[in-house]
Amino acid sequence: MDEALPAIEGMSRAVLDSLSAHTALLDHTGLVIAVNRAWARFLEEHPGDSWRPPVGHDYLAACEAAAKEGSVQAPVVADGVRSVLAGRHRAFHLDYADTVDDEELWFSLRATPLDIPTGGAVVSYTDITTRKRAESQLAHQALHDPLTGLSNRTLFVDRLSLALARLERRTTTVAVLFLDLDRFKVVNDSLGHDVGDQLITAMAGRLRAVLRPGDTAARFGGDEFTVLCEEIAEPADAIAIADRILAAVAKPFQLDDAEVRLSTSVGIALATGPGDRPDELVRDADAAMYQAKQQGKARWVLFDDDMRASAVARLEVENALHRALERDEFRLHYQPIAEPGSGRLLGAEALVRWESPALGSMPSEEWLPLAEEIGLVVPVGAWALEQACRQAAEWLAAGRVPDDFFVAVNVSGRQLAQPDLPVVVEQALQAAGLAAGHLCVEITEHAVMDDLDDAPARLGALRETGVRIALDNFGTGYSSLARLRAFPVDFLKIDRCFLTDPADDDPGVVRAVVHLAHALGLRAIAEGVEGDEQRRWLAACGCDAAQGTALGPPQPPEAF
Repeated sequence: MDEALPAIEGMSRAVLDSLSAHTALLDHTGLVIAVNRAWARFLEEHPGDSWRPPVGHDYLAACEAAAKEGSVQAPVVADGVRSVLAGRHRAFHLDYADTVDDEELWFSLRATPLDIPTGGAVVSYTDITTRKRAESQLAHQALHDPLTGLSNRTLFVDRLSLALARLERRTTTVAVLFLDLDRFKVVNDSLGHDVGDQLITAMAGRLRAVLRPGDTAARFGGDEFTVLCEEIAEPADAIAIADRILAAVAKPFQLDDAEVRLSTSVGIALATGPGDRPDELVRDADAAMYQAKQQGKARWVLFDDDMRASAVARLEVENALHRALERDEFRLHYQPIAEPGSGRLLGAEALVRWESPALGSMPSEEWLPLAEEIGLVVPVGAWALEQACRQAAEWLAAGRVPDDFFVAVNVSGRQLAQPDLPVVVEQALQAAGLAAGHLCVEITEHAVMDDLDDAPARLGALRETGVRIALDNFGTGYSSLARLRAFPVDFLKIDRCFLTDPADDDPGVVRAVVHLAHALGLRAIAEGVEGDEQRRWLAACGCDAAQGTALGPPQPPEAF
């Protein structure tokens, strides 16, 4: 047996040295009686380390020395190892960070009893720095925008929640700023997404430069940013930050070979107390930003009670609007389009009316822009096309309208952008049994001018279905003659703003538009004809058609 002891000891040493963790054996008093090769190598590379004493030194005393050097984990480790040596615990484990040669390293320390009659413990240190750094990187990626490095929405809302909770102990308040870059889409579409990404990154840098220490900037999505500002004593403090942001963004951005000038619209919302909800504060700042856009962009707007009431009303309309189509709350009224001189009926414009049981009869100017914004104008527009085609087919079959009668239906810019619009139009015509020539699709000049690259092709695809096309609100969208010739349209609808009182002004603009339409082989329709005198001088100008109260107000189909 005595002859086998050297072999057993050699095997034990080989097993100990094969462990990658820094491992030491302690006797029952805490004295280091053996260490493996990894422990000894670490001591050679880092001779000043207090955590790994050499053989013959007291491990617990080494922990006490580390505690005196300022280590907050050392007393915890000493108590844990002491409890294992005393048999009070079967194991002790701690993950901790330590600065070694000016580098932060992470270790997983584990102590377990040494199962021999004399007692003792096995202490091991595993280097988990790589894992901890990977975890930290993943955590950072989960809470930060990958393009700019700013906080993302999740982290921003979390910090806002904490800031609101701290208001119970403070006399100051919290401000949220919501930013949206003006005309960013134009830059992104014209110069490319790479330049757009550079612009977003540069914007993040300018935000960091003008914010106070402790303020949190976040990329909320796309070209939207939010800023959290604590220690706001009065609204002027938040406004000063907004002014610095506006000034920073107004400076030219140098991106690749292009110089880009932009502005931003800023909404400001101030917390009223710790009971405020983060999502509501962000919503209020967003609503104020929207008001800044409406007021001309490149400015800030401070959210107030009137805006809150408006936001609540807007939300009520939006919620009701989402249910209006499925509840059959929309109706079509029809306004005659006729020759201004003879009054002969030529067609009718279908106008959508919303009769809400909860909100009453809703004027189109109060809900159509909202429907456009939230995308509901597409299904509502498809419904209007179908209903108008059915009504025109019914009138034609009954002989109640002339054989060349057409029904005009408004199509929004969002509808025009839908690739399947020609299919939707053809399906409506087929379902109604209406020939395409009896349908006129109206698109505003503004909608066409906002999409000059694709609008001509989309209008051409519509024209191939056989329907007629009218350019609505003509004269308000600044289209050039060259662009007008590229649009495949049949009618120019002269905007009502040009129909001034003939007793005060000569209708020179109207006459010029009529002549322009005829020169291009188009027909001119004047909108907003309110009196017989207007109707007569439109006839004298050679205007082909007119609509307005002088020729008949919008009416439900049974009254038309």
